[in-house]
Amino acid sequence: MPEPPIEEELAEMARRAGELAEGEPLRPTLLAFADLVSGRCARIGDQYGDWDRNAGDHIRAVMHGFPALLPKPRAGE
Repeated sequence: MPEPPIEEELAEMARRAGELAEGEPLRPTLLAFADLVSGRCARIGDQYGDWDRNAGDHIRAVMHGFPALLPKPRAGE
């Protein structure tokens, strides 16, 4: 089953945190905040793994829709 679009996930997290009412759309400022937080997390993740493939790349792939940055499947997966 495919993952929901990241914006939907972010809106749901904002609702759980009390920042959005049910049915209220994701505000541009909340999206910008989420982008800043995920960027910081990705920079932390850059310290783990290879220079070419690391946790930061995986975070960027998921949060910003760059499938080329997703981890390559391991043999047998």
